[in-house]
Amino acid sequence: MLTENFIDANLYDIETAVLGKKVLIRRLREGDGKFFYDLVAENNSLISEYFPVITSALSTLDGAELYVRKTIISWLKQESFSFGLWDKDKLCLVGYLDISRRMPENIGELRFFTDKNRMGEGIMSDTLSTMIPYFFNQLLLNKITIKASTENFTLPTLARKFGFLREGELRGEIYKLSGDRGDVWVYGLLKNMYK
Repeated sequence: MLTENFIDANLYDIETAVLGKKVLIRRLREGDGKFFYDLVAENNSLISEYFPVITSALSTLDGAELYVRKTIISWLKQESFSFGLWDKDKLCLVGYLDISRRMPENIGELRFFTDKNRMGEGIMSDTLSTMIPYFFNQLLLNKITIKASTENFTLPTLARKFGFLREGELRGEIYKLSGDRGDVWVYGLLKNMYK
């Protein structure tokens, strides 16, 4: 098991919940499947091309709970870390964030989405300003990457706001529901460049 070679004892006691100004960013846990199912169902048309595994797995309540439990296993194996973004005041799920961990390079690939009804409220800005230091200081990552569809015009602005630099373009990286292939931009942020 190659993965076991990269279990880091320093990650045993990382925080599983972090409080931002607007959101509680909390590890997905048992019983969150229903909330995650509702979030994905509400946003399916928005995220289906970019999160096909999630939208497929969360097509039923049982599938949603199974998916959540698999994220817990991935957390314990230190392969990826999945969080729900909870409105701090209303305690409802308003987004999702996941970062995979590639070893031995200590590089994380970040994926996220916000409820379409809550876009423009600064939820993702609050989340990233809270979580980028967490990724570098608690997960001990050296670099964070984000892939964004070349058709997504809001993510590049958000990435640049937090110091991510565009590193390149991957052609044909996304398989669209229409059957076409889509291109993605890759953005990266090095630990030593984050302010």
